Amino acid sequence: MSELRPISRDLPRPPSIEPGPAPMLQWIDIELLVVDESYQRELRADNMKAIRRIAERFDWSKFSTVHVAPIEGGRFAIIDGQHRTHAAAACGFSQVPCQVTPMDRTRQAAAFAAINGLVTRVTAWQIYKAALTARETWAIELDEIASAAGCKIGRNATPAADKQAGQIYSITYLRKAIATHGAERTQKTLTVLREAEGTGDTVELWSFAYFKPLFEAIASRPRCLRNSDGLKASLAAMDVWALESEAENMVAQRRRAGQPFVSKIEILESLIGDALDKAMPERMALPAPKAA
Repeated sequence: MSELRPISRDLPRPPSIEPGPAPMLQWIDIELLVVDESYQRELRADNMKAIRRIAERFDWSKFSTVHVAPIEGGRFAIIDGQHRTHAAAACGFSQVPCQVTPMDRTRQAAAFAAINGLVTRVTAWQIYKAALTARETWAIELDEIASAAGCKIGRNATPAADKQAGQIYSITYLRKAIATHGAERTQKTLTVLREAEGTGDTVELWSFAYFKPLFEAIASRPRCLRNSDGLKASLAAMDVWALESEAENMVAQRRRAGQPFVSKIEILESLIGDALDKAMPERMALPAPKAA
């Protein structure tokens, strides 16, 4: 059970502590919960989409307590959790678990700002690790595709000096690639990149700036993937660094000419694709021989 980490007791104690009133935990009727629009966010179209997503996947094990403050008339102002509460109401529940903390409106607004502005961002790696442990379909698929191609999904922020070829840290992008190109083509593309001389053993080419243009240029050319040996040979002969320099020059030229911005990654993808098309030209089908 080495993955179970205890709470550290060695953290420095703050010089002064003013925690305010201690909160209480209780189930509260949703009809008693209100939203104070003087500090709360409005429910726009994207908020409604978020509420629908929560409702469609509603699970009490993923429902954290709603933070509220008691106000006049026996009601409670929601500090944090209006999306969750709306979703619970949409599912037909009449109560939600709440953390009740006495505070005036000024302190309510400050609490809202602190909770929503000082949240530690959860990284894609942390989400992937949690999803894999929870045996979620997308995480299992990601792991299986990478493993079958001889690659490995990164699970934390690894220093550049410790990264290895074949390690994929662009988790969000790879999920989009699977959705766009399909699992089979994604696996074939990763396999070619891993097995090709030059790309398979060069750590730098597995960073997002190179991995994405290489992957997209290959995955978008299924005819090249059908000749994997020829594709690997073409990649081995390709000078990606020279193409990168060319892409940088093109970005600078477009900027000087006042042309619309196109990123270096997009241009590099196009240059890699052109190089593959030149090395592996599409053969024209010959007409069928006429009957004698």
